[in-house]
Amino acid sequence: MVQGSAETTVKAPGADGSGDFIGVYAFEANERKEAGDEAGIALSGVVQAPAGGTVSAGRKAVLKGDARGVFVNAPETEGRYAVCGTFLQSGAEGGYVDMIIERGSVTIPEA
Repeated sequence: MVQGSAETTVKAPGADGSGDFIGVYAFEANERKEAGDEAGIALSGVVQAPAGGTVSAGRKAVLKGDARGVFVNAPETEGRYAVCGTFLQSGAEGGYVDMIIERGSVTIPEA
């Protein structure tokens, strides 16, 4: 997963959700990238997304707030959340599931 600033510089996602969601970079966790290496980023379409917990097909996907670049179900608690996509498969933490990339937000009203 990649986020960037308004100046289009790429930065690691912050645990506070800072940065703007750009797209998903598929890589192995142990794959090392050097300065100047090319990295393909999916801006739209269906991607294999890393699950940061139990995720459910049909639920909106948000970044987990721990700067690991993994996705979880959008919370059901009141608030406004940055949506990265919709899960097309259910899965467990540590696995990869199909997700369609979307950019936007969802507001969960007070119950």
